[in-house]
Amino acid sequence: MPIKVAVGMSGGVDSSTTAYLLKKEGYEVIGLTMNIAYSDSIKDAEKIAKYLNIPHFYVDLRKEFEEQIIKYFIDSYKSGYTPNPCTFCNRIMKFGLLLKKAQELGAEYLATGHYVRKVWDEEKKAFLLKRARDLKKDQSYFLAYLTQEQIEKSLFPLGDLTKNEVRKLAEEIGLFVSDKEESQDICFLPDRDYRKFLSRYLVEKKGKIITEDGVEVGCHDGVFSFTIGQRRGLRVALGKPVYVKKIIPEEGIVVVAEREKIFSREVYAKNVNYPSGMPREKELEVKAMIRYNMEPQPALLKILSEEEIYLTFEEPQWAITPGQILVCYKDDYVLCGGVIEEKEIEVEK
Repeated sequence: MPIKVAVGMSGGVDSSTTAYLLKKEGYEVIGLTMNIAYSDSIKDAEKIAKYLNIPHFYVDLRKEFEEQIIKYFIDSYKSGYTPNPCTFCNRIMKFGLLLKKAQELGAEYLATGHYVRKVWDEEKKAFLLKRARDLKKDQSYFLAYLTQEQIEKSLFPLGDLTKNEVRKLAEEIGLFVSDKEESQDICFLPDRDYRKFLSRYLVEKKGKIITEDGVEVGCHDGVFSFTIGQRRGLRVALGKPVYVKKIIPEEGIVVVAEREKIFSREVYAKNVNYPSGMPREKELEVKAMIRYNMEPQPALLKILSEEEIYLTFEEPQWAITPGQILVCYKDDYVLCGGVIEEKEIEVEK
């Protein structure tokens, strides 16, 4: 009997090609599509499944998505943080609830169209997440919060392919989504307007814009319209460019500073996850990312506890933002991920 695999199908070229590749390899493939009520692409997933002649199921996760991902998104902005919902959606929804549904349907694995590689480490007796061959499309950053159990039950067929190769293959086999434009947006913000979305849940209040030394230089209509490093929309005339350095939501204050003050070398993160287990060393040289789509930068990682890490980059980084995800790599393998916090702590140098 062939091994049964469920493919998380979004209606895009990546997940569609994933389903084709697995079927070609001899797996028994079924398609699963999360219904979270925000995507216009789920009908495309149904069409692709029909074209590939595989069973297709919708999984209604609207309630869970609202309670766990939307709430996290709103609460983060309410606290002055800039969240990364995709990371937690992967852990909680796709490789959590969707994987559970896949197993209920008899599938041994859940496969997705993520560009990442899964590697078995014989010495550690654990699966590792390795950056994709196509570094421009690598999505390991978004999977840093997966558990070892989730990785074990997952397949990533696109890890050794480039995006161009995937599109070419999709075209060759007649998938109508082969040239479909990629979605660069958060799935529940198709118009990219997070302020408009937040206005449905949060009441914004006017407040002050001040400099680091406390001088009031402007006003704003609500702190949720700002993020660290922002320059546009400040409506502040100081004769020189200034950027958001800090947000104090409880006081309705936005602190601005000159460009050089927005760079920093030090990062503190908590709620840390180690997909393949904690290393024995408490201090390691790593490469790290503070946001998606940046080149991992050399840094020194200090593990303070199971929940906390402290990182010092070799070179100052632009706009280290509370709420975003810090992901550390060792030799192109995901070592850990944590939520960036503003907290300043004393660390032995």
